[in-house]
Amino acid sequence: MYQTGVSGLLAAQSQLATTGHNIANVNTEGYSRQRVEQLATDSLYSGGQFYGTGTKVSDVTRLYQEYAFRDVLINNTEKAGAEALYNHLSFLDKSLTNVNTGISSSLDDLYSAISAVVDNPGNLGNRDLMLTNAGDVANYFNELYSALDQEMNIKNRDISSRADHVTTLAAGIAELNQQIVNAGQHGNPNDLLDQRDRLIQKLGQEVHITTVKDSKGMVSVMLGGREPLVAGNQAFTLEARPGSPDQQQTELYLSNPRQPDFSTRLKGGNLGGELGALFSYRDQILGPTLSEMGKTALGIADAFNDIQRQGVDLNGNPGLDLFNDINAPDAQARRFYSDNAGVAGAVEITDTGALTGGEYQLKYQANGDYVFTDMVTGTQTTVAAADIGADGKISPEGLGFSLTLTETPPGSLAPGDEMLVRPSRQGASDFKVNLNTGDQIAASSRLMASPNGDNTGTANPGVSLTDGTPALADADYPLTLKVEDDGAGGLVYNVLDQGGASLFSGVPDADGNIAFNDVQISLNGEAELFDQFQIKAAAGSGNNTNALAFAELQNRKWLNNGKSTVTDSLNQTTVGIGSLTYNQKVKAQAAGVAYEQSHDRMLSTSGVNLDEEAANLLRFQQSYMAAARVVTVASETMNTLLQIR
Repeated sequence: MYQTGVSGLLAAQSQLATTGHNIANVNTEGYSRQRVEQLATDSLYSGGQFYGTGTKVSDVTRLYQEYAFRDVLINNTEKAGAEALYNHLSFLDKSLTNVNTGISSSLDDLYSAISAVVDNPGNLGNRDLMLTNAGDVANYFNELYSALDQEMNIKNRDISSRADHVTTLAAGIAELNQQIVNAGQHGNPNDLLDQRDRLIQKLGQEVHITTVKDSKGMVSVMLGGREPLVAGNQAFTLEARPGSPDQQQTELYLSNPRQPDFSTRLKGGNLGGELGALFSYRDQILGPTLSEMGKTALGIADAFNDIQRQGVDLNGNPGLDLFNDINAPDAQARRFYSDNAGVAGAVEITDTGALTGGEYQLKYQANGDYVFTDMVTGTQTTVAAADIGADGKISPEGLGFSLTLTETPPGSLAPGDEMLVRPSRQGASDFKVNLNTGDQIAASSRLMASPNGDNTGTANPGVSLTDGTPALADADYPLTLKVEDDGAGGLVYNVLDQGGASLFSGVPDADGNIAFNDVQISLNGEAELFDQFQIKAAAGSGNNTNALAFAELQNRKWLNNGKSTVTDSLNQTTVGIGSLTYNQKVKAQAAGVAYEQSHDRMLSTSGVNLDEEAANLLRFQQSYMAAARVVTVASETMNTLLQIR
C-alpha cells in the first residue's frame, strides 16, 4: 500500500506540474500542450493472486500532429509572401497615381501653352511659358524615377537584411537540433521541440522550405525542397552579393561555411515567402514599371525633338532639340550591362513607338549565337551569329532598338557571358529640357508651300524635312511643284528646283505623300490639273506650322505601335499596377483565410484550453490528495501492527 500510494502521489505531482506548465504557457507563441502519460507498474504475485503495485510516469508528450504543422508551415509561407507583395504594390500604386496626376496636369498646361504659341508664335512670353511647362513635365518624370530608384535601393537593402535573418534562423535551428539530440537521451525535450518549430515557422515566413526529420530527431531544412539550408547540426549561409551583370541588383548565394569557395546562386523569385516577394516586386514589377514610364518619357522627348528639327526658331536658326537627345552616347551606354569587363554595348533607340518597356537578357553561346530572353515574359529567341552585322550590331525585330557590341580586345566574349539590355529604364531620369530661352522654340516650319493664285484645286500642301539623303542645298530653293497631265488622262506631279532641274516626277504614295531627297510633301486635299505651288524657306518669324505639329501631339497615337497617346500610355501603366494591386489584395486575403483555418486546426490539438486545464487541475489535485491518503493509511496500518504485543 505504501509503494502504491507513493507512486500515485508522484504521478499526481507530475500531472499537476505539467498542468501548471500548460497554464503558465497559455500565451506563449508556438507552445504545444503537454500531457503526462502513465502506465501501471508490474503486479506482485502473492497467495495465488496478482496485486497491483501502483503507477509510473512513462513519458511527458506534447500534443502535436506533424501533418497539421506542415499545413500551417505551407500556408504561413503563402500568407507572408502574398501580404508582403500586396504591401509593396500598394506603395507603388499610390506613388504612380499621385505622379500620374501631376504629369497629366503638367502635360495639359504644356499643350495650353503650345496653343498660345500657335495663336501668336512671335510672342516671347508665350514661348517662355511653353518652355517652363516643358520643364515641369520633365521634372515630374525625374521625381518619379528618383522615388522608384530609391525604392529599388531600399528593396536591395531589405534583401540583404532578410538574408542575414534567414542565416540567423538557420543557425538557431541547427543549434537546437544538437540540443534536442543531447537531451533526447533522457526523454522528450518538448520545450526545445517547440522552440525549434517556432524558428521553423519564422523561417517559413521568409522563404519557402520543406523539412525532413531523421532517426535521431534532427530536422533538415531545404530551400524550396532542393537546396540545403540546415543539415542536422550544420547551418548554411545565405549571402547577399552585388548582382551580375547589374551590380546594383542584389543577388543571393547559398554557401557552406565549411567550403566558402563553393556557393550556389539562387533565383530570388522562386524563394517564396517575404524574401521571394521582395525579388518578385523588384524584378518583375518595379523594374518594368521604371521601363514603362521611361518608354513614355523617351516617346515624348523624341516626338518633340523630331518636330523641333523640322523647324526654325524665332531667330531663323534651325531648331535645336527641345529635350535631351535620347540617343546621346552616354545614354546609349547606360542601357547596357555586362558581366565581362572586356565587353561594352550601346543601345540605340530606333523607334520609340515600337518600344515595349521590356528588359532583355543576352547570353553568349559557344557557337557565336546569342540567346535573347524577355525578362518579364520569359520568351526566348535565338540571335544567330549570321544575323549580326559586321559592326557587331544586333537589331531585334519589332522592339524599337538596336544593340552594338564592342569587344576590347577582340574575342573577349566567352560562352556563358550574360548581358542585360534595358532600352528605356533610364528614360525618365534622362528626360530634361535642352533649350535655354523661349526664342529657341522652333514654332515655324523650315519650309512653307505657297499656292499659285490661279489654282483651282483644294490642295494645301504641308512640307517637312526627313532624314533622307542627300539633303537639298539652300541654292536649290525655291522649289516648284507642278500638277501636269501624264498623257493618259491622269495627273503627274513634277517638282523642279530653282534652276528647273527635276527632283521628282510621279504620283503620291498610299498615304498621299511625295518624298524626295530630304523633303516630304503632304498634299492635304485634292489638286487639279495645272495647279502650282512654290516651296521656299520660311522668312522672318515664319509661321506657326511647327507649333501646330506640337499641338497635334496631344491626340496623336504613336506609342505602343501607334495604339496609344502619351496620356493613354501613362494611364495604361497606372491602371495596370492598380489592377495588380487589387488582385494581390484578393490573393493575400485568401492566403490569410487558408492560414487561419490551418492554424485553428493545429490549435484544436496543440493549443492550451484554460477551462480544460482548470478541470484537470482539480482532478489531479484530488488524485494527489487520495494518493496521500493511501500513504497515510499504509503508515497507520504499519504503526498498528508494530503496537501489537
